Amino acid sequence: MQTLQNKSGSGVVTLPKSFLQRDDVLDDGEIPNEQNLLVDRLGRRVYLVRLVDGGTIPEAEESEAVQRIVARKLMDQDALGQPRTAD
Repeated sequence: MQTLQNKSGSGVVTLPKSFLQRDDVLDDGEIPNEQNLLVDRLGRRVYLVRLVDGGTIPEAEESEAVQRIVARKLMDQDALGQPRTAD
């Protein structure tokens, strides 16, 4: 678990180096100096962090996590988009 830190009045959190390595973000095992990020607030206490790759921002909809959430929501609805009942 990460700890929210204060840096000049903004909240800062670190990304584990093992995650960055897994996603091929590191340059020769080091964190790049100029890696741009986009942070979106999705809702109360929920944030999405995306690393810019060659000027391209990955689409949130293309991530496996978002696709799983959408699939779960769809499975919880009937054909008309209403919540399924227990009958």
